Amino acid sequence: MTRIAAQLNTVRAYCGTQERLLNTLSRIRELGFDGVELESSLLKNADRQTVARHLEKIGLEVCSIRSTFARTGYGLEDMLQEAKALNCINVGVGTVTASYFTMGPAGMEKYLEQAHKVCERFSQAGIRPLYSLRFHEFMRQSDGVWPFDKLADRPETASYYWETDLLCLTRTAVKPSKVFSRLEGRMPVCRLSDQKIRENETYFFYARREECPLGEGLFDLPAWTKAAMQAGAEWFTVGQELCDREPFACLATSLEKAKELCL
Repeated sequence: MTRIAAQLNTVRAYCGTQERLLNTLSRIRELGFDGVELESSLLKNADRQTVARHLEKIGLEVCSIRSTFARTGYGLEDMLQEAKALNCINVGVGTVTASYFTMGPAGMEKYLEQAHKVCERFSQAGIRPLYSLRFHEFMRQSDGVWPFDKLADRPETASYYWETDLLCLTRTAVKPSKVFSRLEGRMPVCRLSDQKIRENETYFFYARREECPLGEGLFDLPAWTKAAMQAGAEWFTVGQELCDREPFACLATSLEKAKELCL
């Protein structure tokens, strides 16, 4: 059964110190979440062993740890040590950065060469390198190929696992179900999102699209969560970059909807 985790970034304002971080993790567990999606940037002010003991005490799992791809260049071993300390098998390696992407196909080849080294080291450590799929992977480059096709099909990144994001996929106009099917067996984490449309305050015909708790927006969540589960999603994560109310209240609303979708 697919389990549900909270995106820690939603409540990042409550994680500034180790004490506040531990209290936030406890609140996430009290809401009823099975796990949490951590951000490496929010762990800088906390001792890993202390965090690990607290997670074990409250019964909250770490479904993934998100980092930037740049960190694989200067802190790869630290990423692996962090994952081991927190008993996490899915470690985010970010996304293709602008330094590679803006160079076109040649830049993608350079990225794939570096990514292959990352995959080899992760495999040696028994950790899954989790690629965070965004928007730009669906921009055709001068060779007429989507970067997504290269990332999904090339042998250099055959060891990649994937974290997909409904908000990103819908904004690309790519059908999430098709992407999920393509990544079947390689997509342990799926970020659930929803979006609503509000009237623009300055001019009616320019609608403003906003993230919102699950079930309050327009997305076809039943169909897409079913497709994600069929593709083997082990975790659904919920949360928002920006909230129009108290962030924990947004998490609670999204959790209840996610539970309904997983039935």
